[in-house]
Amino acid sequence: MGILLIIFIALGAAGVLLQGLMYTKQFNLNLGIRVMNTVLGLLIAYITFTSFPEGETIRKLIAAALGISAVGGLAISFVKREALGGRVLLTLSVSVGLGFLYAGI
Repeated sequence: MGILLIIFIALGAAGVLLQGLMYTKQFNLNLGIRVMNTVLGLLIAYITFTSFPEGETIRKLIAAALGISAVGGLAISFVKREALGGRVLLTLSVSVGLGFLYAGI
């Protein structure tokens, strides 16, 4: 149980750190930060998806949609680096995914 708490705290800290870096002026156009945000969003979506039992189809679909939105945000960032839409999709994927994982709604 202790290792799970450490993983949850590390995911939350990484989410806050990467979201903060993505919106600072120094790292605004850095594609590496967006790739790390996408990987974090996919990791959170995977953990959330696998944490629900077999009968919770709606919750699993929501978790999968959060992972897809992370990939969509990265795709938008590849097409146009200054696009705010890509950053917003990545932020929604990570922050809503963390909330969904922590609350377990």
